[in-house]
Amino acid sequence: MDQFFEFFRRLTDTSDWPPRWLCGTWTEFHGWLYIVSDLTIWLAYMAIPLILIRFLLKKTGVPLTGVFWLFGAFILLCGLTHLIDALMFWWPAYRINALVRFMTGLVSIATVIALIRYFNEALGLRTSEEYSRELTLRQQAMQELARSNEELQQFAYVASHDLQSPLKTITNYLTLLEAKHSSHLDTDARKLISVSTAAADRMRSLINDLLAFSRVGNTVEFTPVDLNQVVANVIEEHQADIQATHATIRVEGTLPTLTAHQTDIHQLFQNLVSNALKYRRPATDPKVLIRVTDRGDRYHFMVSDNGIGIDLKYHDRIFQIFQRLHGRNEYSGTGIGLATVKKVIDIYGGRIWVESTPGTGSTFHFTLPKIIKTLQHYAQTDSLHSVG
Repeated sequence: MDQFFEFFRRLTDTSDWPPRWLCGTWTEFHGWLYIVSDLTIWLAYMAIPLILIRFLLKKTGVPLTGVFWLFGAFILLCGLTHLIDALMFWWPAYRINALVRFMTGLVSIATVIALIRYFNEALGLRTSEEYSRELTLRQQAMQELARSNEELQQFAYVASHDLQSPLKTITNYLTLLEAKHSSHLDTDARKLISVSTAAADRMRSLINDLLAFSRVGNTVEFTPVDLNQVVANVIEEHQADIQATHATIRVEGTLPTLTAHQTDIHQLFQNLVSNALKYRRPATDPKVLIRVTDRGDRYHFMVSDNGIGIDLKYHDRIFQIFQRLHGRNEYSGTGIGLATVKKVIDIYGGRIWVESTPGTGSTFHFTLPKIIKTLQHYAQTDSLHSVG
């Protein structure tokens, strides 16, 4: 133990040994060959960890970063032993040299243990060729999905128009029947006509909502969309409801501009504002507040109301298509609005959730990335390989 403390007390003391030039017989050529070789190795060893550190700082998400850092420290210490060896021709720091070599040994053992520990994980890392193959398969899948979505949209468009025509005919004939023969119809007959007409109107609304739902995310031509203007347009469209219910819709601060599809964003806010006005409490003037917070790489939006609220057990169900929590006699609608909202946000890479207290109101939270790319964008604009 005394030798241990003595070693560190005299760590920088070089009086016990002469410089290496004076140990033995060195020729100029032999000595400088030794020195230049050690310095060259030291410079190479210094460059390797610096390159590794620069790589780790610039490349995020690199697997097994701990092994990289250990390997860099090992190489750095190895280089340091060669530098000290060269300096010892003038500065015989044998104690420092021994300490550095001991540290090099510890780090080398730790590096070997880390390599053994993560060996199986390293085997699971994919090569660039495997990544390339996977990318090709993903691009093929995305292109197939894009074709499928296009076919589905065409089918929905044709089906909706084929259904709209007979519905329009039914409604026209019912209206004509009531206009021409209302004086000859009793109360029950007029009620049947009214119920049938209302059912046809609901069917038309359902078809239009389904068509809008199927179109979400199918357009890749994005343009700058000023959300302040979008909300202003939505408020203008709901002026009749706003005046009838004495509602107040307020935007806190300034909303951002996103590069997206105008119709998708309009449907998103239109459905949220429409629900806030629709599901109001009796004898209570609706109040709607729209806010946004900058979260770095995305925006966090909040649409709050003072309506009837939503029970916790229904917080997930409300975003499913055709899910209604109230009868048609209480509140109108097709059960597609919030499903459309969720579809837009999901496709745009965001997230939506609700916080609500029954009888007090609800706040719909949703996030949208500042740079929006849908699946079709990756399929059409990020292709690295030509796939047929």
